[in-house]
Amino acid sequence: MTENIAGLFMGQVEINKGQTALRRKKDGNYVDIKWEIYGRNVRKLACSLINLGLKEGDRVAIFSYNCPEWAYMDLAALSLRAVVIPIYFKSNALQVEFILRDSKASLIMAGDESQLATINSIRDRLPDLKNVIYAGEKVPGNDMVALTVSSLLAGDAGKAEAAELERRIGEILSDDIATLIYTSGTTGEPKGVMLSHKNLLANVRSDLTAVSMGQGDVGLSFLPTSHVLDRVVVHYMNIVIGGTIAYAGSMESVLEDIQLVRPTAMCGVPRMFEKIYSGIFDRINSGPGLQKKLFHWAVGTGSAVVTRRAEKKPVNLWLKLNYALADALIFVKIRKLFGGRMKLFASGGAHLQEEIDIFFRAIGIPIMHGYGLTEATCTVSLNTRTDFKPGTLGRPVPGVKISTAGDGEILVSGDLVMMGYYNRPEDNSEALEGGWLHTGDLGYIDTQGYLVMTDRKKDILATSGGKKISPQRLETLLRVSRFIEQAVIIAERRRFVSALIVPDFLQLKQFCTGARIEYTDPDDIVKKPEISKLYEAEVDKVNSRLDSFEKIKSFVLMPQELTVEAGELTYTLKVKRRVVDEKYKTIIDKMYE
Repeated sequence: MTENIAGLFMGQVEINKGQTALRRKKDGNYVDIKWEIYGRNVRKLACSLINLGLKEGDRVAIFSYNCPEWAYMDLAALSLRAVVIPIYFKSNALQVEFILRDSKASLIMAGDESQLATINSIRDRLPDLKNVIYAGEKVPGNDMVALTVSSLLAGDAGKAEAAELERRIGEILSDDIATLIYTSGTTGEPKGVMLSHKNLLANVRSDLTAVSMGQGDVGLSFLPTSHVLDRVVVHYMNIVIGGTIAYAGSMESVLEDIQLVRPTAMCGVPRMFEKIYSGIFDRINSGPGLQKKLFHWAVGTGSAVVTRRAEKKPVNLWLKLNYALADALIFVKIRKLFGGRMKLFASGGAHLQEEIDIFFRAIGIPIMHGYGLTEATCTVSLNTRTDFKPGTLGRPVPGVKISTAGDGEILVSGDLVMMGYYNRPEDNSEALEGGWLHTGDLGYIDTQGYLVMTDRKKDILATSGGKKISPQRLETLLRVSRFIEQAVIIAERRRFVSALIVPDFLQLKQFCTGARIEYTDPDDIVKKPEISKLYEAEVDKVNSRLDSFEKIKSFVLMPQELTVEAGELTYTLKVKRRVVDEKYKTIIDKMYE
C-alpha cells in the first residue's frame, strides 16, 4: 500500500485511541469525539456505503456545512477508493446541479434542511444520482429521503463488508484521484480539479515544515471545508499529526467559540484580519488617552522588532527589553481575545496589507500568509514564523518551484500540482503546458526570493485610453478603511477609473450616531450628503497613493453587500466582475454620463 489519506487515518486511530480527535458544539458546549470513535464511525459508514453499492471510482458529493459528518463521509469514501466532490454549503440549485451532472455523482450527503431541499428540487434531473444521505439525526417532514448518517452508523458491519473495506484500503495508490474540487468560475463555468492522494499529502508535508504543528495542537474549523484551504491545512494536517479539530458553531459564533475551544491554530482570510485589526484600533482610539498612548507605543515597539527580524538584522538589548514590557502590558491581553493559546493563523486568497501582517507578528500570533490555488492543491509559497517579508507571499514551500512566463504569469511545478481538469483535455493542455502549471495570476519573484502577486491575468482592466489597471490592488487599498466592507473597481473600456463601494454599515451607523445624522435604512443612509463627504475623504486617501491614471474619479455607495447567493461573488469571495458589470450596468453607466 502506498501512502494515502485513508491509510494514514487508520494508523492514527490505532495510535491515538483515547485522545480527542474532533469536538462539536452542542447546546452551547463542546462535546469530544475520541479517535477510537472517529475511526469506528468512518469504518461503519464505509461498510454501509458498500451495502449501498458504492464502487471504486464512484463520485461522492458532500453538500454540507462543517461538521464531524463531513469528515466521516470524506474519509469513508476515500477508504473505498471513491472520489469526493465537495460543494460549498451556500451553493444554489443551478450550481449544485452543474457540479453533480458534470461529475456524474452517484451519492450525495446533505448537511441541513435547506441543502436537502435544494437537492430534492433538482433530483429528477440527475439520472446518475442514486442515493441522498442526510447528516442530521432525523429526516425532516415527509421527505422522500430515508437514509441518514446516524441510521447508517447504527448498523453493524458484516464480515464481508469489513473484508471488502480492508481490501480497498490496501489497494489505494498514491496516484488515485482522491477528490474533484470545482473551481469558483470567476470567468466561466467551474472546472473540476482532479487531485490525488499524493497531491494532497505533498501539500500537507510541505506545510508542516513551515508551521511545526504536532499532536497537542487544536485547530478551529470555520472556513468552508469545501474549500481546499480548510480541508488540507486543518483536516488532512490533523490526520498526519494526530491533533484535534473543533468545529465552529457558526460563522457568527466564531469569537465565542475561540474562547471555549482556545485553539492553537486556525485558517482565516485577509478580510477577517482587516476587520479584527480595525476593531482593535477603533476600541483603543475611543478609550482613555493614557491607554491609547501606551498601546501605540507597544505597537510601534513591536513593529520595530518585526521589521528588524524581517530584514534579518539583530534586535538590540534595549529594543528587546522594551518589547518584553510591551508584551507583558499589552500584547498578552490581545492574545487572550484569541483564547490565549493561539500560535498562528493560516491565510490565503487575497493580498494581506503590510501593516496588518506586521501587527499580528508584533502581538505574537503571526499570520502565515502565502499564495495558493486549488490547481496546486493549496499552498505554493508561504511567509513562515522565521522567514517572512511583509507585503509579499513568501518563498516557495519545500518541493515546489516557482517561475514566471514572459508576460509575468506565475508558473508552478511540484508534486502538489493537479492531475488536470476533469473531462477538459483542451484546458489541460493550456494549463499544464511545458510541465508547469500556468496559474493565470501575474506576479514576480523579488531579489530575495519572495513571491509578489500583482493581479489575476484575466482581471487586468484596460481603460479606453489603453492604461492597464490592477483592480485587486486598488480594492485592497480601499478596504483598509474601516468604513468600507467591499469594493469593486470599474475601468474596462471606460474613460477613467470608478468604484462600487459597499459600506461597513456597523461602522457607518456608529459614525451617524456620533455625528447625529438621522436615517431610516441603508438606502437612505448612502444618499446623505454628509456620508458622501465621508467616503470622498476615504477615497482621497487611496488616491494619494496612486498614479494619475489609476485615481478613482467617481464612486457609488451601494446599499447592500455583494453575496455568493446572488452570484456576485465566488464561494472564496472573489468578485465575479462580468456578473457585477451586467447586474449594475445602469448604476455604472451613470458614473460616466
